[in-house]
Amino acid sequence: MTEDMSQYIRHIRQQLGMTQEEFAHALGITVGTVNRWENGRFRPSKLAKATILEFARRHGVHLADESELAARSKKQAQ
Repeated sequence: MTEDMSQYIRHIRQQLGMTQEEFAHALGITVGTVNRWENGRFRPSKLAKATILEFARRHGVHLADESELAARSKKQAQ
């Protein structure tokens, strides 16, 4: 996946209406880990990425394409 995983993680979490703390708890990880992923300081491992994507699928989250995520990021930055 060449897309920016940090944007996907934030998108999934926001689509679910969850805080970083709630998302972390649901995945069994720390809030700091979610924060570092979303801010691009760290990337999830292959196992973590698979878990995140499966979590999104199970909860019916539509994964946006790269252009949609870029547009959303620009809008949030304004």
